[in-house]
Amino acid sequence: MSAWTHTLSSILLGCATLLSGTPVAGKTAEPLTNIICDKQICMDGLTAGYIDIVPGLVQRVAQRADLNLRSDEADVAAAPTTSNHNGWFWGGLILLVSMLVTSLIFVCRLRAKVTHQRRRLVASEKRLNIILDSVDAHIYIKSRDLRYLYANKKMCEFFNISPKEIIGKNDVDIGVHSSTAAEIQHNDRQVIARGERIAVEEHYYGADNKNKSTFFSIKLPLHSEGEQEEALCGISTDITAYKATREANHQLAFFDPLTELPNRRLLLSRLSSVLHTARQYQVIGAVLFIDLDNFKHVNDARGHAVGDALLKRVALRLTRMMREHDTVARIGGDEFVILLTRLGESLEEGSRAALVISERVRLALEQSFFIESQAYLTSVSIGVSFVTADTRSVEDVLREADTAMYRSKEAGRNRVALYHESMKAEVEERLSLERDLAYAIGSEQLEMYIQPQHSRQRDIIGVELLIRWHHPERGLISPERFIPIAEETQLISRLGDWALAEACKLLLRYPHNRFTVSINISPSQFKQYDFLQRVKKIIADFNAPAHRLILEVTEGMLMDDQHHTISLMDDLVKLGVRFAIDDFGTGYSNLAALKRLPLYELKIDRSLVQDIHTDSDSATIVRAVLAMGQQLRLHVVAEGVETNDQAVFLDHHRCSALQGHLFARAMTPGDWQDYLTTHNLL
Repeated sequence: MSAWTHTLSSILLGCATLLSGTPVAGKTAEPLTNIICDKQICMDGLTAGYIDIVPGLVQRVAQRADLNLRSDEADVAAAPTTSNHNGWFWGGLILLVSMLVTSLIFVCRLRAKVTHQRRRLVASEKRLNIILDSVDAHIYIKSRDLRYLYANKKMCEFFNISPKEIIGKNDVDIGVHSSTAAEIQHNDRQVIARGERIAVEEHYYGADNKNKSTFFSIKLPLHSEGEQEEALCGISTDITAYKATREANHQLAFFDPLTELPNRRLLLSRLSSVLHTARQYQVIGAVLFIDLDNFKHVNDARGHAVGDALLKRVALRLTRMMREHDTVARIGGDEFVILLTRLGESLEEGSRAALVISERVRLALEQSFFIESQAYLTSVSIGVSFVTADTRSVEDVLREADTAMYRSKEAGRNRVALYHESMKAEVEERLSLERDLAYAIGSEQLEMYIQPQHSRQRDIIGVELLIRWHHPERGLISPERFIPIAEETQLISRLGDWALAEACKLLLRYPHNRFTVSINISPSQFKQYDFLQRVKKIIADFNAPAHRLILEVTEGMLMDDQHHTISLMDDLVKLGVRFAIDDFGTGYSNLAALKRLPLYELKIDRSLVQDIHTDSDSATIVRAVLAMGQQLRLHVVAEGVETNDQAVFLDHHRCSALQGHLFARAMTPGDWQDYLTTHNLL
């Protein structure tokens, strides 16, 4: 800065000397040429154009001024003149000097501005690099010959190469497999040739050359000033994890996680396609609804791990049996569905084909499954429905196959049943009964009938309560018809609570009569987790004498989970409640386990009693039951006694009590009151 100050001072000093004609005191006047030209060193670093123009101009002006100065000095010595003679010249000189100073100031400012802009560009480039290196994607620029001109940090790290090393290399040079590189370069050439943006999926192997990654790439051309594609820019995002997540979600949404078979959702989608084909081409399809018989026994006996392994093997065996365009699906639990397509053009032809395949499936699943060197046998119940041009919806087809499957179970399991329209009427009837039963519980439609039990002395020592349903439109409905519905729909809990409450009311109505009251308990009711608490609560609510209450259960339900059964029975016996086995002699009791149960009574089934005099085997069984009851000190009641000969036989073998039409039919509470009055039993 001092150099520029010195220069300006020298110029002004020279101008003053020229104007006054005398040197300034203490200063030596330099020629203007020296003042200006010697200061050219201050112009170093300025823009070249300005450097070339200004010094020449300054030098020419300085030379002319120097000559004029010498001439004036000579003229002054010869003869004095007035200042007006050269005034115009000095005014022009001062103007030129002013312009020179202004130009120098402008050049300095321009230089400062250029320097400032350069710094801004450098800072901006740094910020852009930071941003590009922070983006979680590969960002790159390629030349027309597909060599890298730029790649961000993410891409360089993926291929384990430095940003400088990647410049000038192509995809093969940085480690991309040749086949993959060919695909990438094909996409790149499309961008350059067409000048259009494209979006594609591309695949790369990383530096370890082991894990294959999938990238979603967006590529677009970079144009020169002449609108020619001179390069391309690409942004590639790694979507490997996204695709894996999407695939996992798809698997969970449409496939069973255990067997990897299509689930219900995918089955319905494919069934919809089969229905569309049936309508368009008039061909027949079929749905086979398969349920494993008694699969619960495997889970209970061997655990869920073995049960799951069995389901996997069933799925594998079914899949291997089917055609490629058929579908095997698992829709829950031990239920499988096979969707068969193009079985024929007529229903008769399709039915024959479906039956052949169904029977082949049934026989195949009868073969042993080996799990951990252990053989497991199973059987299946199969229901078949058909997909025709007249089928209304996929839900209808699946429901019809399900209905047919339940019919095969009712017919004895391990068989095939075809759906027909009569089954639909039965299902609708069942649904109607279910709805009406839910309303009937607790209303006057349900009523407890009473049938007495007589001792050998013909005294009434107990009664059994039997539920009757008086439907307002259907009339009297048998328990054999509505009890199974109640058990399947969980209405049995409400029905059982109502029956127990009615038994407690009867006990309180006749406090001085010492007869017991028996009610039936269903297996599903007995297995409920809160059965004990419910019984306790109802007895406590009525403050009923629990020791006069007998709960009748079946042989089969007592054999299931004996530890829990015995524990539950013991807790109820502590309340005073007694237990009886109903229909004894018709099941397959474990006599060794029977003696451990806290039983009070055995009830001989009516089918054995009725055949006492016509079937020697029945008579033998009855005698054996009576003898066993006496040995175990159990009360024994014979049901269905209808003749004197039957009564005499039972009395002879010391049967504790008789129950049947020979003594009294089941009667309403009002008739029971009249019965007691007539026989002076009140």
